[in-house]
Amino acid sequence: MKKKLNLSGETKSLILLCLVVVAGLLWLMLHRLGSLTTGLSLNERAAILTPLGWHNLYAQPLYLPLKLVRSTVFFLAPDHGQLISRLPNVAFGVLAIICLAWLVKLWHGNRTTWFAGLLFATSAWVLHVSRLASYDVLYLLAIPALLLVHLGLQKRSSPGIWYLCNLLNGFLLFVPGLVWLVILNAYLQRRLLANAWSQFDSFRQRAFYWLSLLIWLPLLLIDLTRPGQLRLWLGLPAHFVGPLTLLKQFVAVPVHLFIRGPQYPDQWLGRAPVLDIFTLMACLIGAYFYLSRLDSLRSRLLVSFFGLGIVLIGLGGPVGLSLLVPILYLAAATGIAYLLHDWLKVFPLNPIARGLGIGLITVAVGLACIYNLRAYFVAWPHNNVTKATFRYHL
Repeated sequence: MKKKLNLSGETKSLILLCLVVVAGLLWLMLHRLGSLTTGLSLNERAAILTPLGWHNLYAQPLYLPLKLVRSTVFFLAPDHGQLISRLPNVAFGVLAIICLAWLVKLWHGNRTTWFAGLLFATSAWVLHVSRLASYDVLYLLAIPALLLVHLGLQKRSSPGIWYLCNLLNGFLLFVPGLVWLVILNAYLQRRLLANAWSQFDSFRQRAFYWLSLLIWLPLLLIDLTRPGQLRLWLGLPAHFVGPLTLLKQFVAVPVHLFIRGPQYPDQWLGRAPVLDIFTLMACLIGAYFYLSRLDSLRSRLLVSFFGLGIVLIGLGGPVGLSLLVPILYLAAATGIAYLLHDWLKVFPLNPIARGLGIGLITVAVGLACIYNLRAYFVAWPHNNVTKATFRYHL
C-alpha cells in the first residue's frame, strides 16, 4: 500500500508546478479585483443589476452561461460588493486561458505553451475583460473552446466528446451573434458530423445525443418571439448605418486590433495598441504561416473564424473585439513556435546557440508581460478618464 502511495520525483515536480501555476493565475485574476477602481462603470452596474434567478433567466435568457454563474454567486453572497460582482467573470476568464493554453500544447508542445500562455494570461485585454462585470468575457472564451472541442473530435470522436460539443454549442447559442460561429463550425466539421452516428451503437446513446442537442431550443425559441430579440440574437445592430459609415466600421476592426486600440475607457487605456510589439511581430509571422498553408484544416478554421469575426464586429452589434483577440494570440503562439523551430534547426547540436535563441524569446516574452501588467495595474486605474468612468456604486 505504501509503495502505491509513493510518487515519483517527476510526478511530485509536476504537481508542484501545477500548484504554482494555479496560484499565480489566481493571484493575477484576484489581485485588487474589488479595489483596482474606486467604483463601477455604468455598463458594469447595468449588468450587475440585471434581474437574475430562474424566473428572470426565463424572461431574459441571452448570455445564459454567465447569468447562471452570477445567479449562483449572488445567491450565496446577496450583499455583494465590487469583488463578488466581478468574480463570475474571473471564472470564465480563467477558463479561456486554460482552453487556449491547452490548445497551444496540443498544437506546438510544452515550451510554446509556456510562452503563449504567459502572454495571453497577462495580456491587458484579457485582464480587462476577465476582471470587469460585463458580458464580453463570453466572447473571449468562444473560439478557444470551439477549437479545443473540434480538435478532440478529430483525435477521438467518442460519444462523450459529442455530448460536450452539444453542451458547448447550446451555451454559445445563448450568446448574441455566436449562432453564426456555431453554424460555420458545423459546416467546417461536416465530415465528422456525417460519421458521428457510427459512434452511437445503442438507442440510449442516440437518444441522449439528440436530447443534449435539442434541450436548449425551447427556452431560446420562446425568447426569440419577443420583440427585438431576434435581431440581437443574430448579432445585428438595433439600427443599420449608411454604407460609408459601415465601411468605416469594417476598416476600424483591423485598425483597432493591429494599430491602435478602441477608445473604450471602461475596458481599455486611451488609444494604446491591443498587442505589444513582440506579440504583434509574432502574430504577423504566425498569420503568414497560416495564410501560406490554406490547404490545412487548422488554417481554414482560423481564417474563417477571423473573417466571420470581422463581419460581426464591423456591423456594430453586440459582438466585441474579444471574439478575435484569442485568434491573435494563437497566431502569435504559432509565430513563436515557427521562430524557435527555424532557429533550432540551424543549430541542432550547439547548446550555446540553442540556449541563446530560447533565452532571447524568454526575455522578449518577459518584457511583454511586464509591459501589459503595468499598463493594466498601474497606468489604466490612475488615468483620469478611467477614474471618471468608474464612479458608480451598487
